[in-house]
Amino acid sequence: MVSAVTPTCPARPICLLAAALALAAAAHAAIWVAADGDDRNAGTEEAPVHTLERARDLVRTQNRDMADDVTVFLAGTFHLDQPVEFGPGDAGSNGFNVIYMPAPGAHPVVTGGYPITGWELKDKAANLWSAPAPAGLRDTHDLFVNGSPVRRTRGRLLQVFARAGGDESGAPAAEAHWKNLGDVIFEPARPGAIWSERGGTPPFFVENAFEFLGTPGEWYFDRPGGRIYYTPRPGEDLATADVVAAAAPALLLAAGTLDRPLAGLIFKGIRFEYTSQPDPFKEPGAAVSVSAAAAVQFLEDEFVHLGTPALQLGPGLDGATVDGCLFGDIAWSAVQVTAANQIRLAESRISYASSRHGEAGAIAVSASTAVTVEHDQIDHFPRVAILHKSGTEADLTEDANLVAPPLLQLHGVPAFATADPAEGELGVPPAYQFLLDARLAAPTVPNPPDDVSAEAEDGFAYVTWIPTGLDGGSPVTGYVVSASNGAKAEVSSNDFQGKGYVVFAGLENNHAVAFTVTAVNAQGAGPASLPTAAVKPFRKRKLRTPPAPASVSVTPARAGLQVHIVPAAADGGSPVISYAVTSAPDSVRNVLEGLDVVRADAAHPVVRRIEGFPPEHSESVSIAGTNAAGEGDASVMKLR
Repeated sequence: MVSAVTPTCPARPICLLAAALALAAAAHAAIWVAADGDDRNAGTEEAPVHTLERARDLVRTQNRDMADDVTVFLAGTFHLDQPVEFGPGDAGSNGFNVIYMPAPGAHPVVTGGYPITGWELKDKAANLWSAPAPAGLRDTHDLFVNGSPVRRTRGRLLQVFARAGGDESGAPAAEAHWKNLGDVIFEPARPGAIWSERGGTPPFFVENAFEFLGTPGEWYFDRPGGRIYYTPRPGEDLATADVVAAAAPALLLAAGTLDRPLAGLIFKGIRFEYTSQPDPFKEPGAAVSVSAAAAVQFLEDEFVHLGTPALQLGPGLDGATVDGCLFGDIAWSAVQVTAANQIRLAESRISYASSRHGEAGAIAVSASTAVTVEHDQIDHFPRVAILHKSGTEADLTEDANLVAPPLLQLHGVPAFATADPAEGELGVPPAYQFLLDARLAAPTVPNPPDDVSAEAEDGFAYVTWIPTGLDGGSPVTGYVVSASNGAKAEVSSNDFQGKGYVVFAGLENNHAVAFTVTAVNAQGAGPASLPTAAVKPFRKRKLRTPPAPASVSVTPARAGLQVHIVPAAADGGSPVISYAVTSAPDSVRNVLEGLDVVRADAAHPVVRRIEGFPPEHSESVSIAGTNAAGEGDASVMKLR
């Protein structure tokens, strides 16, 4: 079996301190909980209780007029289908705390996951395996293999279905004979889709359909049949793999009230793992949430393998500390701070956060005051490390964090530069360097890219995509673009990141072709993406160079100039793939390319900083777009 996260406590000098604290606290009020305990017990070390709920209830008998801390010692793995709820009566009083922490030598785990065992090969040709669903597993949207999330089946419908009996969107009626039709999700084109994908429906995309099984790295839960199906990725052996289905929507919910806030609650050295988003169309609650509270602490905890946000702080939270924690493999934000005050997130590692919802940000802060994010390492995030939402910018302090470049780099250049910790003591301090060695999952091939789109031209096509936020544990080095006519093109990751598109040449005009893209890392090539809708290359008789941008502005920036470009409503018949920014009269030219240019529209302008530009004596700057016909008309901005 492959451990999803390597045990970290043996490498911690601070664990010795934790053990000493545990022995000291044992002389005070203490409650003992063990996975093999019994809730009929008294909760002593010799007779521990079995559940967190029973321990919480026992705390209520000891915390009404506290003269010292109450410590709850945990040992074992605690499985939850629904979150444990804490209210005002479950925390500290008189300035003392209720502390949930490991029993000496223990590594407690609070999990919403069900291990999946008993795999059998069902279809040798398709390498399709099946296992019985565990008793109690009613539904799940998230499956993890060796700690790495895998995708529910997804495909493209290339057939137009009769609308009789279907809904208004044209989704297939029951007569289409889909297995477990009620569990199948029919999707139109994604919001913001471009090129071949912007036509809406049909065709439909389909998720969670039995009929699309067979792609490596994809799975399906036959709920009526009580079986889970999966096609392994290269290198995965289901005879030895650690497979877990996440089911719980949340693990811990601590909420006070406006007139009686919860105060003095500490969670230390606990691992929270495996949650699943219950409704794929709604933003989920967090695995652990705290609201209407004060003086709450999370110390040296692990939040891993979560299909929901990991930790929600607020609203109504006045004072919280998150210190020495590991956040890893989080589908949404690792930490969300909302309408809170005096929050400190420090000395922690956040890795592979917002991996499936890059727009969420690894850390998201909104409508909060006195928020400090310091001495953290943030790595392997798709787009935004720290997302500043409404009402927070002036009250958010970022100090001495070590932030890696984003995986997607939608703006063509890294939003954050890497730095050497020795130069400025950036990132986690020496006492927590072990967090950097934590292994979140076994190495595997990368997930396929998303939102693959194509645009046909004269004998060639442009192809673009969104790189995956799940790279399998090692950087994506390149991509293979495959056409439905059998032709292939390869591009390095750096080249694609620079341009944001690939020119697929050598196509025959008036012959339809579709494209898939495969990402490659040190483990090999991953599964192919969904195919694009078919496009048909042809010579465009009315093709023109693009008109001038709808609007442009330039403002001085540190050591350069910042440009803001809103694309024109028309593109001349071919997409704009670059912008030339040229100074006058010296004619110094900068060409802007990248995913932000390819995907720009009125709602998503191109915003770039060009360092060392313009030359000192420049009088104006012109900005012009380029498409397949060439460079178009320019917008000119006077500088002086």
